[in-house]
Amino acid sequence: MKKNLEIKTSVDSFAKIRQIIISDSFSSTVELQKDIYYKVNAGRLKLRIINNETGNLIYYNRSDKNSIKTSNYLISSTKEFKELDEILRSQFDLMVCVDKKREVFIKKNIRIHLDTVVRLGKFLEIEIIYSDLPKAKATLNSLISKLELNKTNFIKRSYSDLLTDK
Repeated sequence: MKKNLEIKTSVDSFAKIRQIIISDSFSSTVELQKDIYYKVNAGRLKLRIINNETGNLIYYNRSDKNSIKTSNYLISSTKEFKELDEILRSQFDLMVCVDKKREVFIKKNIRIHLDTVVRLGKFLEIEIIYSDLPKAKATLNSLISKLELNKTNFIKRSYSDLLTDK
């Protein structure tokens, strides 16, 4: 399984954050994403549909804590996402669907997401794919400082949990 370090926090505005990220030579794209979560016994299973063109089946497992977390994950891509969703719905109960606009900023092994999530609001996520944990932690802490994020505002739960609680 691949591993990443990640944080998530709600934000009022993307303007200042976007300016800092762009000045640091990140490449960027904008995606409309629909995440379909299925009820599974362990971890999380979701089908992410991107721009209604491609799908990624994502299984991940991570602890829910209000700090930096490690996530273990597997991803498989498909163009046949409608059929895959049909298969998954026949085997698993549907948990929730999350619709969002995601600005994706990438630089090497760093991914920064500016998410506008329907019914939830604006969020910032940082993910660092790693093989060297101490180096990844240092990079993440540097980004947290550069973006002036308050660690006490980090969110431990996924968008699926936040929507299910509404």
